[in-house]
Amino acid sequence: MKSFLLLTLALALPAGAVDFARQIQLVHGQAVVYDIPLTGTTGQVLSKPLEGDGAILQLYAFEDETYSPWSLLDLNAGNIAHVNLALDSHLLDLEVLGINLDLILGGSGTPEPLPQLLDEIAVGTYLPEATITLRSEDSYLPVRTRADRAYSFNVAVRKLADPTDPRGGITKTRVDRDFKLYHPQLHVAYPDGVGQGSYAEAYEFNRNGDFTDTTVYQALPAVRPTKAIGEETFTARVPMGSTGAQVAIASGTIQVWPVSEAVVENIVPGKRYIAVPQDARVVLTDLYPDSVTYAHIYPGLPELGRVGKVIGSSVVSYNTYAPQNAVVPLSVTDAELGADGTYTIEILTTTPFNHRQPERVTYVSFVLDRTIEIHGTLVNSEKK
Repeated sequence: MKSFLLLTLALALPAGAVDFARQIQLVHGQAVVYDIPLTGTTGQVLSKPLEGDGAILQLYAFEDETYSPWSLLDLNAGNIAHVNLALDSHLLDLEVLGINLDLILGGSGTPEPLPQLLDEIAVGTYLPEATITLRSEDSYLPVRTRADRAYSFNVAVRKLADPTDPRGGITKTRVDRDFKLYHPQLHVAYPDGVGQGSYAEAYEFNRNGDFTDTTVYQALPAVRPTKAIGEETFTARVPMGSTGAQVAIASGTIQVWPVSEAVVENIVPGKRYIAVPQDARVVLTDLYPDSVTYAHIYPGLPELGRVGKVIGSSVVSYNTYAPQNAVVPLSVTDAELGADGTYTIEILTTTPFNHRQPERVTYVSFVLDRTIEIHGTLVNSEKK
């Protein structure tokens, strides 16, 4: 099979970076890796001839302009290819294509800068095509959601063969759902594959078209579902070769962050106070990466939707990659309070979910009683 694949590049990368396309395939029965350096941020590049069942094409970027991609590779056919393959790659079923690589991160063992994998795809003359798109209420990229919210899954399938076509061809694609658990403090996947697995459920498509499920809920194996933290990946695979082994043709990943929690300290529910205690504070955990969280106070018992007075010392705002923790004081002066009686302090958070309307995290109610009572005994002593 002698053919060329035309890659179209449209990158927004630093002009001084060393960027390249990588092609991994079989040539005369030997695993070969071609790296094609890119000299600009736009343009086209021709792939090497495709042989065997297909090839893996990857697009990489470096920010270190002194790096040469050739330094990590042995490009001689028949020798072991030392490939600095991206750790977040989802198309690692190279053996399906007859490709056996000894993947050695860093090549010679000397610390080297890792490239950033921008995109990858499995290609072949008779391979169907698929695109997997995951979306949540949060428009941030990479795609992410909160553990208690649904997200949508869309797969677009093209070039499946008609089962009645006498020429044959691949007639179906299967979409598997896998997961990785994250370390709760480091917010990255556990090393060495710990905390990774696949769900029993899978989708199978036997015709071309667009298919959507708008109510997908995360199913990470967590003790408390609302505190699940990790990622889910949907991967489309098709059978290749006479063995029927599967090769990935598309994938999509969504990160899952836990629901935030808050604990009000140094205020006992229902207790009487002559003022809000000076050491009152809120301990906040797992605040959503894009969130504004604050406390407000109002007279009366807890009431959802009630608008109170925002406690300025409690306001925290984040726009970052991973969940955040914080400890904030509840500084309320006597002048900010009204008459004695029951008061409620409520902790609220706003996120991309719930149309960015405040959601209650927790609350505490107490009694404000500024009356000072003096207990004593009046003694009258008269001398006779």
